[in-house]
Amino acid sequence: MARKKRTASVPVKAAAQKMPITFNTGLYARLSVLDNGKTDGDPIESQVKIIKQYLAEHPELRLTDQYLDNGYSGVSFERPQWERLMRDVNAGKVNCIIVKDLSRLGRNYIETGNFLERVCPKLGIRFISVNDNYDTHNIRSQDELTVSVKNIVNDYYAKDISMKSGAALKAKRQNGEYIGSYAPHGYRKDPENKNRLLVDPKTAPVIRQIYEWRAQGLGYGTITRMLNERDIPSPGRYRFEHGIITNNNKRGSALLWNRHALSDILRNIVYIGHLAQGKCTASLIRGIPAHRVPETEWDVVYNTHEPIISQELFDRVQEVNEAAAKAYKAVYGTCGHLPVRSNPYREKLVCADCGTQLKLYRSISQNRKKAYFTYICPTYEEHRELQCVKKSIRCDDLDTAVLEALRVQIQLFCNTQTVLMKLAERRTSGCPHDAQANSEIHKLQQEIKRKQGYALALYEDYKSGLLTKEECTMAREQYQTEIEALKEEAERLERPEDSVSIAIEKAKEWENRFEEYRRAEQVSQELIAAFVDRIQVWADGSIKITFLFDNELKAIQAQCKSLREEVA
Repeated sequence: MARKKRTASVPVKAAAQKMPITFNTGLYARLSVLDNGKTDGDPIESQVKIIKQYLAEHPELRLTDQYLDNGYSGVSFERPQWERLMRDVNAGKVNCIIVKDLSRLGRNYIETGNFLERVCPKLGIRFISVNDNYDTHNIRSQDELTVSVKNIVNDYYAKDISMKSGAALKAKRQNGEYIGSYAPHGYRKDPENKNRLLVDPKTAPVIRQIYEWRAQGLGYGTITRMLNERDIPSPGRYRFEHGIITNNNKRGSALLWNRHALSDILRNIVYIGHLAQGKCTASLIRGIPAHRVPETEWDVVYNTHEPIISQELFDRVQEVNEAAAKAYKAVYGTCGHLPVRSNPYREKLVCADCGTQLKLYRSISQNRKKAYFTYICPTYEEHRELQCVKKSIRCDDLDTAVLEALRVQIQLFCNTQTVLMKLAERRTSGCPHDAQANSEIHKLQQEIKRKQGYALALYEDYKSGLLTKEECTMAREQYQTEIEALKEEAERLERPEDSVSIAIEKAKEWENRFEEYRRAEQVSQELIAAFVDRIQVWADGSIKITFLFDNELKAIQAQCKSLREEVA
């Protein structure tokens, strides 16, 4: 199955015409799914250490931020930190990417090659792979061949590992061996056999208590509240406090018990001594992403370890679960005639306080004749003031606000673009440079000549013994850096229209999209994807909408201000 998302599809800004003297560098490191959370092997920290040592030896590379994907396959570029890095590249925050080696960038030959050969030049990115001695700032033809071969090897390695590890793990599951990265809550891994589970005396009593409460008929909300009020660590928090870091427990001690954790525990046959594994699967060699498989295809082996609860207690809890599910269906089954809605905002609509994605809730009137749709913070809904504050917004109110804000911003963008083009025409028709600009250019040229003279004199100082060889080399490099910076500034003043032209070109990229959605009367997922970067909702009902074209709008507004001063 072909993946829909490709690295090259990311909207990109035009590459700079000239390489800068200093580079805003993004440090990228990645660990695979198999290596995530392991204490042995090559941790992600070692990648960071190697890259930082390289940065220390190259002062022209200024570290802007670190982007660490822990537990993500290199076969796909759909990784959260990689996507954040690309957003920062497009926003102009990063113009250089550095990795430990090419396999950390990716193990898909086609997508990795496409990124290096097409996306990097288009974005104007400098790309560095430390261990491969590869730097696009100083690339040779043999380097390109070497990189291509390494990418093919990395791709083959990923597919080969996928096939071999998949078969090996399948055999272990069918043999009753536990293959999870960490033990289920209530258990620990046997120090002498990592594929065997032992009862954890610290957390097993919590599992028993949860089952007892549920058998008494207590609801998920009541049980989670009792656990959190007693400050009993949730599974994610417990793992975090014991040094097991995963993609889901980065919040550490702030992780509370929730319905999802309870639901998993109260249905898992691991607590009666059996193993059910292989619930999710993926195939890198076939391009099939991770997905849940039918229960009939699970690998189930009985009596593999010591149970925590009795079969009788487990059965009583399942009866409570089934009765609760039937009661829920009985209530909402009578409302099947009422409308439903999809959430077009998804991950872009978040709580301004806790950052959680707002969920779409449907509430039914008492007479069962009308449905109401509201976006609510799920963190507050489940944990109340322990984690967040109450906030909600009606669907219709949010849709109206988004459409109105979008119309206003599109009109402002187009009006500002028109003003910029008129101001640019006025300047072009007049004198290309005013007296002040010519004066500045003359001063810069004089300063360039002065520093060039100093640089030439260094050799004489070295010959006469006033400077050591190291001091001479260091001073010459410093003068060269300063001279290049002065030349760039002079060129900018000589061609003031460059920045204006770039702003106009970038503004034109949005015109087609504006025309397509300018008269939209309904919020759709396509509209949100095309224009909205983020929507934050506060407790007082106020919202903040960040549009994807905000940076371009600010750029043309700045150019308008600058041109008004020139043509005034």
